[in-house]
Amino acid sequence: MNKRFLACLLVASCWGCGAGVAAAGDSGADAVNDGGADAGRDVGAPEPREVRIPDRALVEWMGVEGIGPWWIEERLAPQPVAPGDRELGRRSIVRAAPDRRVVWLPPEGDRLTDAVLHPSGEWSAVGVEADMRIFLARGDRDGLRDRVVLDDPALASDRRAWTVTPRTVLRVGALSEASPSIVADGEDVVVSLMSEDSAVLAYRWRRAGGAFVRGPRTLVSPASIITPFLPIGGSFDDFDAVVSPYLTRLGVDGRGRAYVATFADLQRLRAHNAAFGTRLDLRRERLYPRENSSDAMLTRVDRDGSIGFVRVVGTADVEDEVFGVAVGSDRVAVLGRSRRELGRDNTELHVMVAEVGLDGGPIGTTTFDALDSGLAQTGAYVGSDLWVGGTEGWVQNPSGRSVVREGHGFLVRLREGGAAGRVVTRFDPMLPTTGGHAELRSIVAAGTALFLGGHEHGPLTHTGDGDRSLIRSDAWWAVRALP
Repeated sequence: MNKRFLACLLVASCWGCGAGVAAAGDSGADAVNDGGADAGRDVGAPEPREVRIPDRALVEWMGVEGIGPWWIEERLAPQPVAPGDRELGRRSIVRAAPDRRVVWLPPEGDRLTDAVLHPSGEWSAVGVEADMRIFLARGDRDGLRDRVVLDDPALASDRRAWTVTPRTVLRVGALSEASPSIVADGEDVVVSLMSEDSAVLAYRWRRAGGAFVRGPRTLVSPASIITPFLPIGGSFDDFDAVVSPYLTRLGVDGRGRAYVATFADLQRLRAHNAAFGTRLDLRRERLYPRENSSDAMLTRVDRDGSIGFVRVVGTADVEDEVFGVAVGSDRVAVLGRSRRELGRDNTELHVMVAEVGLDGGPIGTTTFDALDSGLAQTGAYVGSDLWVGGTEGWVQNPSGRSVVREGHGFLVRLREGGAAGRVVTRFDPMLPTTGGHAELRSIVAAGTALFLGGHEHGPLTHTGDGDRSLIRSDAWWAVRALP
């Protein structure tokens, strides 16, 4: 997910390298660049570094500043046993200063889902309270400063945003609890989420006078009934695969335009077409209409709340799943995985990267055969190159979600290859050596460096079936010079 921190948060004395780090990428009109004091300055290369954190998992980088990186980390938790249970993995905002320091740990019962840094050095976070309402939080290096509930009583007046009962209180559902995502547009934020009625919504909140001020709300896609594919048994949801159709992935470009990626099947597209008068369809080449499939729906939401474009992207004929978004200077990528075969065959899953221009123009979809199965979980543009990371090598139930053999991280670079499209080059030696089930969950590019993070010794689907205390992992992160 692009957080717009690649330029503005870098100061003169860089942690770990003795000098500042300049922003990566182009500096054109659409570049992800907040124009900070050190934006564009090439002030040295960082030293390689590896860090391990016991009993944690690095979820996502928030940004990089002079004294070190910021990230979200969590303690993994098992799946709920019964409907209504909430066995939350405690998440916190952490920074290296230069040692690890927890900046904010939400109260027990609250779930932090995403967070981002701002040019001012403050941070914003989004999460879910115990009653499934959404909160926005703001803080600085010393901790929490402000917190509000993201409420929207006017939502009841938009018939497209709910299924049966008008909603006067905004809530997420049991399966969409992890859906709220956040990106920064300067000191402002954009939040995307999937509501309890499976409506996809985007909200813009401005920061003025030390407080959050409500901006426009956008109905990205209407309320819809999504049939869940729930596993029979299991104690952990690897990759959030079970709930992935209920999540939103979010990125933002240098003009403050947000890009929301969501799962799209025929039910979703039919509801969308009926609500907006569009004619969206799944990507087909030889698929018969009676056969099921799914793709990704990518929507650009402009600063005024209007919709710039909606595109269905992915791999024709087979099922695609969405796990991330990356935004570059002239294009946006939807990251995930696709099935090799028609139907629900999980024998082998391929990495999927679908790119479109920032104006919605088609560019292309890249898929490649990882070791056994693979999925792209994170990505970062450096100029026109796209660095993609994720997990490969696991074995999955051919007709279900259960992961039954450990996987490990991978790192590749996608580079323009002319008529041949993207050329995929592996850079796995840049990853640290890991043990057990390991994942590369987040990448950020800053100047001449890649910051990589994830977890190792993680659980599989049935690891905690007999003893739920076995659901655990160890976090890792590393800094590597770009080759």
